[in-house]
Amino acid sequence: MRSYEAIVVYDPALSEEAVEGEIERLKGLIGKEGGQVQDLQKWGKKRLAYELKKKREGVYVLCRFTATPAAMQELDRILKITETVLRYLLVRVEEPRTRRPGAPEKAPAVPAAEEAS
Repeated sequence: MRSYEAIVVYDPALSEEAVEGEIERLKGLIGKEGGQVQDLQKWGKKRLAYELKKKREGVYVLCRFTATPAAMQELDRILKITETVLRYLLVRVEEPRTRRPGAPEKAPAVPAAEEAS
């Protein structure tokens, strides 16, 4: 399983209950495909940088989760066809690389070029 982040911008015309329903639907899609939600933050209604589908505001939601690549394809497909979603972004979060055993702590320093006299 890999770590992912999703930022979803929902239609601002949705009621508070409808937004909560959409968030639960998002969590359900991730869970159904074998993923697990790590963190979910509702940022609320914010002004957009430019107009999307004739809307100047959107309700932002950030979701951090783990899932399989197949689950990501399904989530991408569902978010594309959901009419209440103005825009979304799905990204894979890179895991920090660990140092190999026996590898040097730092890369060897490159000697400075000798100055011409």
